[in-house]
Amino acid sequence: MKRLYTLLAILAFTFSYAGAQIVTERCWHLDKVQFLEHKQDFWRSHKLFSTAAAPLSMFTGGYYNITEGHYGFGLAEIEYPYARNYFGISTINGWRFGNGLALGVGVGYWKYNEGYVVPVYGDARYFIGKQKNKFFLMGSGGFLMNFQDFDDYARFFGNPGAGISIPMAKNTHLSFSAGLMTQWVMKSNSTAHHRRDSYINMKLGLIFGK
Repeated sequence: MKRLYTLLAILAFTFSYAGAQIVTERCWHLDKVQFLEHKQDFWRSHKLFSTAAAPLSMFTGGYYNITEGHYGFGLAEIEYPYARNYFGISTINGWRFGNGLALGVGVGYWKYNEGYVVPVYGDARYFIGKQKNKFFLMGSGGFLMNFQDFDDYARFFGNPGAGISIPMAKNTHLSFSAGLMTQWVMKSNSTAHHRRDSYINMKLGLIFGK
């Protein structure tokens, strides 16, 4: 009889140990599955966050607008009309081809000491690199329409320069640039005293786009 009880006790202990081992293995397996699920959720969230944050560091191409304030001061001979300094505003609408080249058409209003002009021009910019704050090279040129004295003071102009854009919010960058602006008369028979003037000019504005 004692042998029977001893045998039953040994069997009960064996089954208990086996059951505990199975439960332990199941718990370890569930923990592993949960860990993998958390890991996947983490990387999925990280990827979504990184994708959402990407527009803050760079544009991806598409339509854009640049609205800028201008100021320029004349070089060399500045005693002639429309040669001393100017200030004004302009807006450019165009298309960005990825993170690099951007082409647009602009119009504005610039005030000189002697009057005003309406610039109508093309604008090209090339953004360098993939860093958050992006440097760019720029060049613009076109016509300065003077409706007060078109024959003498309507002019061509060209304006190469360089600048930097700094992200402020999604699809919005602060832009600052500086360059050399040169203007010269459109008509060869103009009676203007000075046929060509040059300025150091600066632009501060906002870039809106995709």
